[in-house]
Amino acid sequence: MSPEQLTEHLTTFSQERLITEVMTMWTELGEMERSLAMTRQRARALDSELGELRARGVGRGDVAELRERFRVAEARRAQLETMLENERVRRSDLEELVGGGRLDELQRENVRSIQREEEYMLLILDMEGKIDQLVALVEELQNRDAA
Repeated sequence: MSPEQLTEHLTTFSQERLITEVMTMWTELGEMERSLAMTRQRARALDSELGELRARGVGRGDVAELRERFRVAEARRAQLETMLENERVRRSDLEELVGGGRLDELQRENVRSIQREEEYMLLILDMEGKIDQLVALVEELQNRDAA
């Protein structure tokens, strides 16, 4: 609104309402100024703390720690690469010794053995369930005969 429009608009309000609005705005302005002052104070404190940390060289220590972590990670990576290469060589030697076709056949036989083992395990579990049912039935019959 232009100043003239604002003046015209405010003349429609009663004097009591204008006073109330001004007091409300005055209070809000005071709260905003306090909040701004606190924010500025916090910013100065953080800036001071950052300066102290820089002066003590904590930043350099962090960089050194990160470099050490990187060095350890690189060493671990190199170790894992060596292990991987050794495993590749071992498998290659095994394929040469046994033959590639024989190795594939052994892997398929291993898969079939694992499947059979799982089937037998399910069969055993089913049989154990049947045995439990039979035992419960026998106990029930014995309890009837005893009564």
